Amino acid sequence: MDRRDFLTGVAAAATALASKDVAFPTEASAQAAPGQQLVTQLWSRHLQWVSTQAQANSDPYGVGAMVGEACLASGFAAVDLTVRTDGHVQPTLVATNLPLMLNGIRSTGCICDQIGNNIAPSSNPADTSWIASQFVNEILSVAGANGITKYRWYNSGGPSFPSNTFGQTMTTQLDGFRVNLRRLAAINAQYGLCGVAHTHSGNLGTSVYDIAYAMQGIDPSLIGINLAIGHTADAAPGVMWQLEMRRNMPLIKGTALQDLKGTINATTGALGLSTVQTTGATGAGAGIINWATFFSLLRLGGYSGPAEAQIEYSITGANGSTVSLNSAFYADNPQFTSGNLTPAIMIATMKIESDFYRQRALAGGWTVSQIV
Repeated sequence: MDRRDFLTGVAAAATALASKDVAFPTEASAQAAPGQQLVTQLWSRHLQWVSTQAQANSDPYGVGAMVGEACLASGFAAVDLTVRTDGHVQPTLVATNLPLMLNGIRSTGCICDQIGNNIAPSSNPADTSWIASQFVNEILSVAGANGITKYRWYNSGGPSFPSNTFGQTMTTQLDGFRVNLRRLAAINAQYGLCGVAHTHSGNLGTSVYDIAYAMQGIDPSLIGINLAIGHTADAAPGVMWQLEMRRNMPLIKGTALQDLKGTINATTGALGLSTVQTTGATGAGAGIINWATFFSLLRLGGYSGPAEAQIEYSITGANGSTVSLNSAFYADNPQFTSGNLTPAIMIATMKIESDFYRQRALAGGWTVSQIV
């Protein structure tokens, strides 16, 4: 996609959205501490449609500028940049392309001090092969030298508990995982970074308690938790996610936001949970996650950092067909070449999310000035 055409489209979409803005609710009486800040952030996986992957590889600065413009038009202040095989920056191109893409993003006024990658340490304490095979030093050295302060790892494909293990066997696996977390922490210290473990479903850590156990004795400024509340509330609904959040708040250095809805199987009576689009500038969400409580706990727990939207539900496209947004779409994906998805549709969809999380943060006691 030509950058000039893209930016013209973004401006038109932003103008259309501006006429629909709704005033956010009055701030809650309880206020956040003055030093706290909540930064609205978007995972750049949801912005890969601004170009083809070939364009991202060949023109990282120009594509970075398009990423920044689209992020801002969607109502977010910051972007978490994908640095992985299917992402904006390929690990094999990180030395040349990451600095240029960061410069492009930042040229728009969009914040980018965080990247997301697929680093996933082994839970086998004798296994260090992941450091080389996952380009750990190559990625983190360039990131640290170019203004990145935090990175999200453990997005998927990490170790998990085998289904036939119990008791001490599971504890031993976590103890082994800790050995490699210490190795990763040492690398982070070398490059001045904090790596936050995403509580992704299926990995060790979805329910928080296990990753917190494995992190014992490690400085949380080097290895922290990225609380993916959609994954964690799915694994620990009711009040359990709130208890885990409160107990481990000193370790939480990042958040990922997805709303959940519950459905009851008419035959079995079983509860099923799935991601769902939020309700925008009005409404409280689908009901599984009490968002005012979530943001209030962040505030009361002293959290300061990103509130990152992850948009992984399905919508109806322009052609009338349903499409899941839980995919790394580039501009040459059939969903875009067919017209079922367009930049305007994507920006409008993401603006709903930014509006929703801003108003729920206000309901949780954050002030307007503390929400970036």
